[in-house]
Amino acid sequence: MDIRTIKTFILAAEHENYREVAEKLFITQPAITFQMKQLEKELGGQLFIKDGRNIVLTEFGRLFYRESLEIVSQFENSIHRINQYKQGFNKLLRIAISPLLADTILPTVLHKYMLANPTVEFTIQVMESKEISEQIESGIVDFGLSCLPGTSLIKSIQFHEEPVSLIIKHDGYDFESGPVLDPFETLENNILFTDNHPYYWPDLKEKLITMVPSLRMMKVNQSYITKRFVLEGMGVSFLPKSIINKELLEGRLLEVPVDNIDIPSASMYFVYRNDQQFDSELMNFISSFHFS
Repeated sequence: MDIRTIKTFILAAEHENYREVAEKLFITQPAITFQMKQLEKELGGQLFIKDGRNIVLTEFGRLFYRESLEIVSQFENSIHRINQYKQGFNKLLRIAISPLLADTILPTVLHKYMLANPTVEFTIQVMESKEISEQIESGIVDFGLSCLPGTSLIKSIQFHEEPVSLIIKHDGYDFESGPVLDPFETLENNILFTDNHPYYWPDLKEKLITMVPSLRMMKVNQSYITKRFVLEGMGVSFLPKSIINKELLEGRLLEVPVDNIDIPSASMYFVYRNDQQFDSELMNFISSFHFS
């Protein structure tokens, strides 16, 4: 069994017609048939059954199709790594990043690291913080930059902690002439967008409902969508400082002072499975930046 035969099988499974596969590969149809028969002999099971002029995968064939996709993907990834190594790349870092952290200066920080370390190759996947530990456990990524600490099987190092602010669209007044912003009036008179952070919302919602019984809430699970809604004047929310710094400086958002409500902080974590995957150089580089 070689990789070309497996790729031919994948085409046959997807087209369900040996003639179409033969035309695509510029070889004869009997050659395709012979390859599939040889493959069935090696595997010890029937991959296809005839359906008129077409072919259909058997249950065994469907199982091997899924495995074939993984085999080809792994093969191509390995070839890519070898080629990258020959081109001068000596390290591959597979990173998972929370979309919330991707909305901070983190992309800029990673870009600076890449410029300073041109022989390091990156693959980056953006996924929810709760999914990052699963991806590390399964070996799909080496480590993650997350809003949550890792599970019991995953190690965590907190590299940043910051305040969470109640934000509202800028009202057009300057700092001296504008009315005093009252957090209770702000919450009573606006929809509160919630659940845009995986850590602090459950406790925060309980506190706010107790203090503002008439509170109207709407779940919006992405921070950048929440921020967009607030900028449009559709409501208010609590967001980590690093996500709203730019808009505060540009005068597009206002921070409502909250003194009588215990607001939790938000943290960023470097999560990994074992010391072999731990990249202290990258973590120290990221930790040296001021996010908020």
